[in-house]
Amino acid sequence: MQQRMQTHNKRQRLFTASEVAEFEYCPLVWWHEQFEPLAQVDTEELFARLVELEQENGSEAPALPEYQMIEQLLVRKGAFDEGRQQHLEHAEKVAEVQEERITTTRTAGNARLLAWIAIAILVIAVLLIVAALLVR
Repeated sequence: MQQRMQTHNKRQRLFTASEVAEFEYCPLVWWHEQFEPLAQVDTEELFARLVELEQENGSEAPALPEYQMIEQLLVRKGAFDEGRQQHLEHAEKVAEVQEERITTTRTAGNARLLAWIAIAILVIAVLLIVAALLVR
């Protein structure tokens, strides 16, 4: 009798509350997570499969159901979070470099303007000195 209970318990799986909630929300997603082999694969293998699909199908790859499913699995696993973070960090660095270039350009532009003004004043001063000498 006890052996029969153990065998029965082995066959009967207990589900967590979150699994029941996931099933209730979307049974299809729950089923894929339980039985779809790709749902159990790590993110590196999923990314590799995306690349294979892109190489095989070119620009039509994103329209494929398998491609979309793998993309959704990666989104659920948070695989793109690191990429997003890296992108944001890179964008911030690019913005800083551009701001430095603008500041440098403004400074260089201001220096050029000051140089032209100084040259103009110098030329006017020389002309006034020459005019004063001629008038004498």
